[in-house]
Amino acid sequence: MSLGFFLYKLAGSLIVPPGLFILAAAALAAQNLRRREGRAAGFLALFLAVGLFLFSTPAGARFLAGDLEEVKASLPKAGEKAALLVLGGGVRYGGALSGDEPGPLTTLRILSAFEISRKHPWPVIVTGGSPWRASEATTSEIMAGKLQDLGYSGALLLVSRSRTTREDLAQAREVLRAKGIRQVVLVTNAFHMKRALWIASKVMPEVLVYPFPAGHLLDRVPLQPADFLPAPEMAGYLAFREKVALAAERLMAPFR
Repeated sequence: MSLGFFLYKLAGSLIVPPGLFILAAAALAAQNLRRREGRAAGFLALFLAVGLFLFSTPAGARFLAGDLEEVKASLPKAGEKAALLVLGGGVRYGGALSGDEPGPLTTLRILSAFEISRKHPWPVIVTGGSPWRASEATTSEIMAGKLQDLGYSGALLLVSRSRTTREDLAQAREVLRAKGIRQVVLVTNAFHMKRALWIASKVMPEVLVYPFPAGHLLDRVPLQPADFLPAPEMAGYLAFREKVALAAERLMAPFR
């Protein structure tokens, strides 16, 4: 990347949020850190500037994600008795304008499960309840519909009362037990896999779980100068939330 093009990208990133907010916080920090009586406010503004930077740049996302996405995909041997377990990750209700559809994270999970199902005729379990009102479709129902739209014609099992990852897995365990299935391919986004695996080890210890990450937040190519520029970036937020949620699960485990 030439210096001129980098400066062009830099200017563009700093005149709109979140770059504009980072620039304002950094300017406030610089102004207050010069004055003894303003140092507390200066350090607070500096903290906000650094935090916003980490949460809004690809480079910051890599720093925050750490080893979250290092889980490799695996599958049971062909022909073995198993199931695909696709965790719900949000839906979009279209109302009068469009049909209900899986959210972007859920769509990646569904596509990965569909690709696996084309080679392995295992039943598919989809999870997620909590429609925004009782008369609307649940997450699992919308996921099942999308799988069928893609051309999936195998067995579909719905877990339609769950609200969290823990409930997804706990209720899926009952389905697996009823079907006599002791191997499962766990399909969720790569950033979410470590937490899902940890919870699975607690709520379904008798089940052999094969992780199959669906899509990655982080790009593994070497960092480029543009990766340090602020932009609307959800990877840092999602990675940080996963680390906090996994820590909370481990902290609460002895009390469950």
